[in-house]
Amino acid sequence: MTGTKHPLAVRMEAGRDALERLGLTCESKIDQSIDDMRRMSDLMTSAHAPTMKAGARLNVGATDEGFRQESIQEMLTFIETAAGFSRVKKVNMHPGPKQWPDELQTTGRYGDYGFQIDAIRQIGDYAAAKGLELVLENNNANFAGVPDDLPTEEIDWSERKQSFGASPEEWMQIGVDVDRPNVGLCLDSSHTSTYAHTFADPKRREEIVMSFVSRPELIKHVHWNDNYLYDTRGRTDSHALLGKGTLPLDLHRAIKSLDATIVIEHFYSVEELEEELEFIAGL
Repeated sequence: MTGTKHPLAVRMEAGRDALERLGLTCESKIDQSIDDMRRMSDLMTSAHAPTMKAGARLNVGATDEGFRQESIQEMLTFIETAAGFSRVKKVNMHPGPKQWPDELQTTGRYGDYGFQIDAIRQIGDYAAAKGLELVLENNNANFAGVPDDLPTEEIDWSERKQSFGASPEEWMQIGVDVDRPNVGLCLDSSHTSTYAHTFADPKRREEIVMSFVSRPELIKHVHWNDNYLYDTRGRTDSHALLGKGTLPLDLHRAIKSLDATIVIEHFYSVEELEEELEFIAGL
């Protein structure tokens, strides 16, 4: 109906009636309960691994070995759970933090790239043994606490929360370095805007978001959202309705053409979802 290479999925909050009527599947969100996953398991084709535990950010690349192993185990446990749902074929996870200065992050505040790669290989191998594909999502640039009127070029990032895989170059390199046949990338189009906002020039921002689709063969999954590339709303993970933000149409067209499973990663109303499907069909 929409011209994508694979059937579209959406948040399961859309409800069974709408999903079945529109021919859509669904993905569980980060904090989805097991009961909700079980209830929609016949329509659920992918599952989102957790990023937090007891208020702390999980970090599979943590320099603190105890927290690193605890974070890895959280991923393995989730994969085992996801493998119990027969339609689920992919598990999505975020690369961990480089640094996470937060009062609730009493351990695992700092990450190491090499530890990160080794951990993802281990997690990917476990997923392969369970018959699942693992996809790695590009992270947000974190603007929490930055005043809207503070120019980008004046932001000091040295003490701010930062994660691996926020830039297109590092995100793609993680996929290359992990080098596992069942491990690919998940593109979150809203997150591309947050990283692009670390640059002041609007033209440069456009180039940045388009660079996220420069290696389409690495992208196996998409979280499709719109965002605001030219005003400070785009510093946050807006999850705007497709076609209602200001991400370039060329980015949306590139996403539609990917040989990847695609999730419309938000749900506001059935009527707006139908408008988004029309937008996709018209690209």
